[in-house]
Amino acid sequence: MNLLGIDIGGTKTAVVLGNARGEIAASRRMPTASDSMEAYRKRLVELCHEVIDKAGVPAARLDAVGISAPGPMDCKKGILIAPPNNPGWRDVPILAMVQKAFAAPVFINNDANACALAEALFGEHRGTRNLVYLTFSTGMGGGIILNGELVQGSTDTGGEVGHMVLEPDGRLCGCGHRGCWEAYVGGRSVAETLKEKIRTGGIHTVMIEKAGGIDAINLQAFEAAAREGDRFALAEWDAFTDRVAQGIGVLIMALNPDVVILGTIGIHAGEFVMAPIRDKLPKYAWKWPLGACKVTTSSLGGKIGELSALAVAVTGLRHTGGEAR
Repeated sequence: MNLLGIDIGGTKTAVVLGNARGEIAASRRMPTASDSMEAYRKRLVELCHEVIDKAGVPAARLDAVGISAPGPMDCKKGILIAPPNNPGWRDVPILAMVQKAFAAPVFINNDANACALAEALFGEHRGTRNLVYLTFSTGMGGGIILNGELVQGSTDTGGEVGHMVLEPDGRLCGCGHRGCWEAYVGGRSVAETLKEKIRTGGIHTVMIEKAGGIDAINLQAFEAAAREGDRFALAEWDAFTDRVAQGIGVLIMALNPDVVILGTIGIHAGEFVMAPIRDKLPKYAWKWPLGACKVTTSSLGGKIGELSALAVAVTGLRHTGGEAR
């Protein structure tokens, strides 16, 4: 079976050709930012054909296309409504844009939902009936599987945990609300907050050196400075991991999952981020649901985004009566 996967993020778009077992034959990436939506569509289609050609598979032999993209979205209409980390993207008909280029059926889902599907299909915890996947990249989101079924919701916003409001009068979030979980733990928001604190406070921190300048500060520089023992970075890392634990605690109490899986930062930082999160969780969740839940990192590593798009294609075929081998 030949499946094309398109993973759209806030900064990059990845295209992959693989199969229903999660085996990847070819992949390429490009920046998501573009001069116009038409320019983006044209380059995306070109990249898809480059990947198909690289894999040696005729476009006519594609069985399905899966798109993993940022929400909020209307999955039935295939429209990206207003992704907070894709400025200027409003009511983008991404499904129709891709359908025009290929004869195969095209399926779409929220990127975090897609990652949860990938974990359930291809990951170490495949088959787990109660699973939460959390993505910590440019933004922050979640995908939830309960009793073996993806929580989609009536408006396709099931799992948008990054926009649970933790503090009504808190930090402004890209979605327009204040105090969202993403505003405290999303990569872009964390970086902007750190830059502001350093500038306004005249703070001297090795984070600046690690990033190559204040303007370039990101989660990687933040982590590197904290690992080196920088006082400012360590204090902020403690606050950051506490906010992560707060949100996870809410999810454990509300959903009682078997496993909570952290992507991106969990994958890259490992126990440096996971250990303090686990240490702080007892403040936010009862001991018995916490004791029954494994809080861990994705076993799919850097391939999670590409595999998530393939998982959308596999699941889409299954739900429409197609065959996914």
